[in-house]
Amino acid sequence: MQVSTNSDSAICKCQYSEKELVKAIGDYKFNKANSTWVFPLRKLVDIIDNLKVEYSDETKIIYDHLRDEREEYHRKVNLANKIKSDTCLVDNLDGIDLSICYQHQKKAISLAAMFGSYALFLEPGLGKSLIAIKLIEYWKVPAMIVAPLSTLESVWVNEIKKWSKLNAVILWHNLKEINNGYDVYIINYAHYKILSQKSKIEDKIKCLIIDESSVMKSPRAAITKTILHYKDKIPHRIVMSGTPNPNSLLEFFGQMTFVNPEVLGTDNYFRFRNTYFFSCGYGGYIYKPMKGAQEAIIENISKQAFSLKKEDALDLPEQVYETRHVYMDEVQQNAYDMMKKENILEFKDSITLAANELAKICKLREITGGFVINTEGIPVKISDTKIEALKELLEEIPADRQVIIWVQYHWEVRELKETFKDNACILYGDMPQKEKIKSIEDFQNNKYRLLIAHPLSGGSGINFQQSSYAVWYSLSYSSEQYIQANDRQHRIGQHNKVTYFHLLAKDSIDEIIYKALNKKISLIEACLEMLKGRNG
Repeated sequence: MQVSTNSDSAICKCQYSEKELVKAIGDYKFNKANSTWVFPLRKLVDIIDNLKVEYSDETKIIYDHLRDEREEYHRKVNLANKIKSDTCLVDNLDGIDLSICYQHQKKAISLAAMFGSYALFLEPGLGKSLIAIKLIEYWKVPAMIVAPLSTLESVWVNEIKKWSKLNAVILWHNLKEINNGYDVYIINYAHYKILSQKSKIEDKIKCLIIDESSVMKSPRAAITKTILHYKDKIPHRIVMSGTPNPNSLLEFFGQMTFVNPEVLGTDNYFRFRNTYFFSCGYGGYIYKPMKGAQEAIIENISKQAFSLKKEDALDLPEQVYETRHVYMDEVQQNAYDMMKKENILEFKDSITLAANELAKICKLREITGGFVINTEGIPVKISDTKIEALKELLEEIPADRQVIIWVQYHWEVRELKETFKDNACILYGDMPQKEKIKSIEDFQNNKYRLLIAHPLSGGSGINFQQSSYAVWYSLSYSSEQYIQANDRQHRIGQHNKVTYFHLLAKDSIDEIIYKALNKKISLIEACLEMLKGRNG
């Protein structure tokens, strides 16, 4: 039996009687043309350690190097376990200031920096963006962040400006900016796929960060294939998600293969699936883990991943506020601009009038929500952009976490209830009192994941401390209503930190209202100033 190597493979030649011994190494391809077994180069250590093989001095040098790398990797894994268990704390990192970071963020930064590529499976609200920023500063290489469209500016650009001096640009509008030498390039999934077809990304960046990496759940998806194309071409690779496997352990494959193909034992999806899962159900298209598979997969993943829930981050603030931008589509933007300029909107054979500036403010708020109520009092649907942004956000939050969705309009209550159906209950003014009480009790007893509620119905005198996530789908005019609604979750009996998300249509009245609420100034005055073109 003999083994040799080329640039990326270990090649084994054996007698027919020895083939079962060779196959036991795993992760191979059989080359019929020359009757050899071809393995990834990393398997050379296993071949020499477990088989009686002959090899050259050149192969021995490669073996020694790979063996040293493996021993160094095991040393890092052992050190990582100490960092995770708090027996080895890290407060600084080669001149990078970590004083602004919470302890769990320091852990994440030191772990990822040590391995070079890493998986960060942290719940929303734990500050993944600051972790990524500090890693980019540490590695001192051009970086690209691939993230949901709603977070490009509202999260990533704002966080980079807040915490660092890194020079960042959004590529969404102009892919040619990739050639202009920025520290950080920020792009959404769809345009990342387009960019990868037009440019050799590996020549421009040396760090690739995938935010909400559960987008790689299917190995057949174009986005997964595009990201995995760079797993051996870009040295620093980070995946981040609060829900890495919402449906199945199989969804870990793309994410962990991107981080390190060796973690799961193979970079071949079907070999991974056949090793740990069995098929069942009609047609055999359902795959369930074999006995002991879940424990084995999680153990392997944990070697190069850090996972944390909000309740385990003891130094996290009691309340975390985050905004997400919603980009109006062309039809919605045109309707918004027409109403803002003309006080009238003609849409789908329907006419909507705003009799005065205050009425115009109300109509603009309706349009950012994707609808408008015409002169006959009938709601007319315009767009699903905000609903789609909400769906995307809810996918980031673990499925076992309850979420309150605060809305201002009855149309929004009905539309969202229709969207989420049996996964949501509702609470608003027109409901009979008995139904309101039932909705409150059902949500408190965890019968529904989502509560779609108006602040006047659910924002005062009710306890929802079993839930620690809220989404402001549309904002209240009243700062009192806003504060009271937030306090339904942040109160005595709440054992978790509360995270509030705000869905704001970009460059719209949504942003004006949010700023006014935070500055505690008159909402009406702020909106009227906006209509006059003064957005201070």
